Amino acid sequence: MKIRSLNRNIIALGANSFFTDFSTEMILPLLPIFLERFLHASKSEIGLIEGTAELGVALLIALSGFYSDRLGKRKGLTLLGYGLSNLIKPLAFFAQSATMIAAIRIGDRLSKGIRVAPRDALISASTPKAISGFVFGFHKMMDGAGALAGALTAFGVLWYLGESESSFRTVFAISLIPGLISMAILIFLVTDTPFEPSKSRFVPKALPAPFYWLVLFQSLFSLVAMNYSFMLLKAESNGLALVMIPLAYALYNLTQSLFAIPIGRLADRIGKGVLLSAVYIAFGLGALAMTLGTSWAIWVGFGIYGFFAAGFNALAKAIISDSAPMEFKATAYGIYYTAVGIATFISLVLGGIIWDSYGSTLLFMIASVAAITLGMVLYFMRYRLLHTD
Repeated sequence: MKIRSLNRNIIALGANSFFTDFSTEMILPLLPIFLERFLHASKSEIGLIEGTAELGVALLIALSGFYSDRLGKRKGLTLLGYGLSNLIKPLAFFAQSATMIAAIRIGDRLSKGIRVAPRDALISASTPKAISGFVFGFHKMMDGAGALAGALTAFGVLWYLGESESSFRTVFAISLIPGLISMAILIFLVTDTPFEPSKSRFVPKALPAPFYWLVLFQSLFSLVAMNYSFMLLKAESNGLALVMIPLAYALYNLTQSLFAIPIGRLADRIGKGVLLSAVYIAFGLGALAMTLGTSWAIWVGFGIYGFFAAGFNALAKAIISDSAPMEFKATAYGIYYTAVGIATFISLVLGGIIWDSYGSTLLFMIASVAAITLGMVLYFMRYRLLHTD
């Protein structure tokens, strides 16, 4: 399967994601350090901010997906979500307190809550089941490539201007440019895929059993795993120079971009459940590497984390694309993201408390053991649970 076989909508949505992630990932790898070093936030406060931001997504995303299915249209909500996000993020330039950063993060995540379910349904509407892994892998690859460009841009600015607070704020301001480009692509190059909404009300049994097993496993995993913010803070605590942290984050995004399409292609051939169990185990190994407390282990950990990120949501979205009926597809994506978002909120809040109370090693060991265990359970139960394979 080659890129040129993808239709215009898939390619345009991929380009839109590239520039949105270009903008986003100039900011995200710097925010935990900015909060800790210049705004003097604790690990618990950072975990609470990130967790609340993810909860904001969870509270809105199911509603957005349901509303999209009732409208019979996708592009309007997608455009609204991307527009708000790309205008809100650069406001970090003006932030003078952790509370202001929290407001910006929550606003950005609420915007994501508006756009994600209808966008994924828009992608799914143009995707044959036989290549769903490849298509969502392509989309994840474009995410990763944009994130790589953003992280490298942030590194370049900090390397050139130094590690001062004003340098951080300069990065936040520059992030507006790729955000505006992504909006232009969405407005002028993406076309809607209208459909006839279902006249019946949504009931849980409208979605098949494999969908609910997927939600259960992904939620359990999200409950025990930490997100990128703790990875970045761990890199700093292990002695990695501040200016090098965006470069480590760039390695994560490079790995994510390189593996996204191969994981999707392989999943289409041998089964999405097999690959999903593999990325669980990969995360566990990456978290284990981070416990070693050396700078080289940070690079290994970020590289493995990129492999994990290439498959985690992309494979889940492909499974939902294969199994959910068209008239309830955005609703299915909304339910999925809501469950994972709530689990992530709990994970981040508890993770910050564990770090402040017992140190980072225990936190990363818990994540490692739990992720590897879940990966093995999913592998041996995959045919019974995810029988879309």
